[in-house]
Amino acid sequence: MRLVISTCRPEEAEKIANALVDERLVASVNMIPGGKTRVRFKDECITQEETLLIMRTRSELVWKLEERIPQLNSFEIPEIATIEIREYSAPYANWLKEATTQKGDIVY
Repeated sequence: MRLVISTCRPEEAEKIANALVDERLVASVNMIPGGKTRVRFKDECITQEETLLIMRTRSELVWKLEERIPQLNSFEIPEIATIEIREYSAPYANWLKEATTQKGDIVY
């Protein structure tokens, strides 16, 4: 299992979460609003409001998220960071597989 961390503009959070869950690329998304980020981008320092997205998915779907998130997120270079989770309960693992499997897919 992987946790995928990303940020987006507050007004984009639900659109991104809905698309990724509906497309079965992630099993769930936490949308944590109210973040403020100070960043240097293109040699300029800016402060911006952001929503933190914490997503749960299978390791083999990360590459699809790396393609899909930039299509949904208006940031020029959206953050896509992953954390591998090695231990979790069997019922949770089963739910995650079910929630991220398209009909007809074979998941091992």
